[in-house]
Amino acid sequence: MEFNFSPNFKWKKYSIGWLLYVLAIVITGVVTTFLTSNSTELMITIILQVLLVVFGINRVIYYYNLPNKVYLRMEEGYLLMYRPNVLSKKQIEYSNIKRVVEMKDMILLVMKDGKEEQIHKEWLTEKDFLMLRKELQSTFGDMSMFTLME
Repeated sequence: MEFNFSPNFKWKKYSIGWLLYVLAIVITGVVTTFLTSNSTELMITIILQVLLVVFGINRVIYYYNLPNKVYLRMEEGYLLMYRPNVLSKKQIEYSNIKRVVEMKDMILLVMKDGKEEQIHKEWLTEKDFLMLRKELQSTFGDMSMFTLME
């Protein structure tokens, strides 16, 4: 079962923020080009700014397309979680999960080794969250603690 990132979250705002960052780097680069007289400094500055612009454009495209990506995928025996801004995907074996706890703004997967993984409610649509909640309850049974929905 797959759950996509919610299109209602602030992904477009993040994309616009990174676009403004790229524009600031370009403007800084143009000003620096006119103010720098040393060719070695100019070359290093241009190379660094090009790298920052490429990174920024990558982030713009990344956040713009994020609502089209799968956030969680529940398979037989494991959960595959896509995590923005960190390592792209994390596979969590069901056998490694000690407890599933619902909190105000997230579902916490407590691992047997003491580590925790977060599933953010706001990154899912309401419909997807309710389906995920039901799937986790049926998969983990007594190991899950969910609050009653109003």
